Amino acid sequence: MYTVGQLSKHTGVSIRTLHYYEKLGLLRPARNENNQYRLYGEKDILRLQQITILKKMHFKLNEIGEFLDQDATRSEPESNLTLWNNTLEQQLAVVKEQQERLSKVEHLLFSTIYAIRASGKISLDEMLGFIRELDQPPGKFRQDVFTPEEMESLPLNNQNNSISMEWADILKDVHTCKMEPPDSEASRLLAIRISDYAERAFQGNAELAEKYWDYITPGDDRSARVYGMTTETMRYIEMILDRWTVQNPNDQK
Repeated sequence: MYTVGQLSKHTGVSIRTLHYYEKLGLLRPARNENNQYRLYGEKDILRLQQITILKKMHFKLNEIGEFLDQDATRSEPESNLTLWNNTLEQQLAVVKEQQERLSKVEHLLFSTIYAIRASGKISLDEMLGFIRELDQPPGKFRQDVFTPEEMESLPLNNQNNSISMEWADILKDVHTCKMEPPDSEASRLLAIRISDYAERAFQGNAELAEKYWDYITPGDDRSARVYGMTTETMRYIEMILDRWTVQNPNDQK
């Protein structure tokens, strides 16, 4: 058993904070019968560990209280080992849920940066679309289409990969040139850039490149699956690549 001073010293949690947790009912230390000093046992330490973890994940104290009270409603007593194991598993589940939420936020932020670079402007309609997509139930995600090995090779899979932003620059030029005829010099130079990019992005894996192209092709609602890759944009890219391929068959591997 630990006194409040000893617990504070061992954990780094201030005595004032420990008293406040007790006031809120988050901690329920026993009392020494002789002097009424607070005494903290193993279950108190476990609850303090839970409180600390949940606070780090920005849970409010009242939410933490509700979470902790779930354990108090158990009908059957548990051994200390089982209690610790179950509690840690619960915390792990909460952490994973938070990670998924943060991953969605990360995706939105990256998509916003990518969109601004690709278009040179901020499209509120596109941003609202991304926000709406994040709030929708799971749909056809990359992991449902590609193998883990293929996922590692996708050009936009790693948000820290500079090749992702390189495509944003190319896409910006595509939007500028897509009214050009497929046989124009501007379209020819753009086709060369796209072909070179695809070769590096997919590491020469033409089959994966084709699979990814099919994956990002807009669905029946014609909405872009990847920012800027509308039906019109993809049709233009296909036309200039087909034209360049016919004119330069020896450059194709």
